Amino acid sequence: MTTPPDSERADQLNMLRESALGFATKESPLHRARALRHQAPGYDRRFWSALAEQGWTGLLVPESLGGYEQGFAEMAEVAAALAAQVAPEPVVPVLVFAGRLLAHAGATELATRLLTELAEGRTLPAVAWQEQVTGAQDPLDQAATRLERAGDGLMLSGGKRHVRPGAGADGYIVSASGANGLALVWVPANASGLTLSSQPLADGSYAAQLDFNSVRLPAGHLLAEGPAAVAALARAYDETLVLSSVELLALVRGMLTMTLDYLRTRVQFGKPIGSFQSLQHRAVDLLIQQELTASVVSQAVALLDDPQADATARSAMASRVKARASDAGLQVAREAVQLHGAIGVTDEYELGLYLQRALVLAAWLGNGTLQRRRYADLTRNATEQEHA
Repeated sequence: MTTPPDSERADQLNMLRESALGFATKESPLHRARALRHQAPGYDRRFWSALAEQGWTGLLVPESLGGYEQGFAEMAEVAAALAAQVAPEPVVPVLVFAGRLLAHAGATELATRLLTELAEGRTLPAVAWQEQVTGAQDPLDQAATRLERAGDGLMLSGGKRHVRPGAGADGYIVSASGANGLALVWVPANASGLTLSSQPLADGSYAAQLDFNSVRLPAGHLLAEGPAAVAALARAYDETLVLSSVELLALVRGMLTMTLDYLRTRVQFGKPIGSFQSLQHRAVDLLIQQELTASVVSQAVALLDDPQADATARSAMASRVKARASDAGLQVAREAVQLHGAIGVTDEYELGLYLQRALVLAAWLGNGTLQRRRYADLTRNATEQEHA
């Protein structure tokens, strides 16, 4: 892919932003997100086909596989526009986490086919790597799930938790421990021995618990193993942290906009409550959270698009931005509800859609506390290596 000059790319991003916002506002009004809550699979495959018609499902896919081979700045515009409307489609879990993991795993025949189908909007893959029932984070380079050779094929045993999308996925990229270390293997959703249990989330979407009871797979379903598998999963994880932060920032902006509009129109004691100095101070605090998050998000997206960035810097930035966005999303959600008063806690009011989505995204892949711990470990290790 040839990178256009900065001014040309800025114009392209502006056009994409306007197009994405226009499409999302028209085709995915907030009442659509409300109607799809708790209706398995929690999103609309027909709407996913509409995203494919826009070309957005192939933004990050190489041109040779039917995609557009664009950067993360382009993907961020689409993700932000859809998140601003609380669209329930699993854009980041599928197009970024699963799609990028397939791209990083290596150009196997299966990975190539899945990426082509992803770009066309025909296949929705999901990543299954977490195993902890609690909020503790699983190590990226380890897995209790086992992958063994079985004749001329493979056999998978174990289980995964917190898989998104939890229902409606066409298959799963599963991490497992094999003879050569970590392995990534493709498991079709209809594989014999695979049991799926859907778990409703706060925003009305679903995660899944997967159990593999001696699932037999062809040898060609092995996507990567050893250090290559670890590197692929780590990179896709980092990229997903950044794009989920883009979504959180869009939610923060939506909640702040609703809150400021309410402060301007809600009248008490004969004047808009936004004229009260104490509430103005609280609104400014929320604006600061939004702008601080926006600054770090823009840095993180730019780093993903920098071909010279090293893996440690990328991982540190990914954890930094996810910690910032998760904390900001939860803080703005709490304050927005308080500033609205009683109406803010009603399910009928649209603020609840943003709050519930923020609760899910803030926790997904590790909340602020966990990401700060990871950031500290990464930067400490980097410092020790420099002085070794």
